[in-house]
Amino acid sequence: MTIHHIVLFTFKPEVTPEQRQNVRNSISALPSQIPAIQSLVTGETVFNPLGHGYDEGVIFVFENLAKLNEYRSHTAHLDYQGLARPLTEGILIFDIDSETTA
Repeated sequence: MTIHHIVLFTFKPEVTPEQRQNVRNSISALPSQIPAIQSLVTGETVFNPLGHGYDEGVIFVFENLAKLNEYRSHTAHLDYQGLARPLTEGILIFDIDSETTA
């Protein structure tokens, strides 16, 4: 089993480019702080008419549900949430339990 933890969000209009970059840097640092994260990809949206206006997205990969739960309660994740939450709105989180096939 592999868990893909997908997070989409929009920055509030008043958020500065520096604040946006600070959030991105914080996301990118999480794998070095939280061993449960196998990998992640993050970036700005590429326009899609069905994208619902989200600015940024992150896809985390975890070995299993236990590792996802370990991440959720980790201090580094809670610190990241404390930084990002006041700067973002319209957050969507979607978790997929997938099997790897060859």
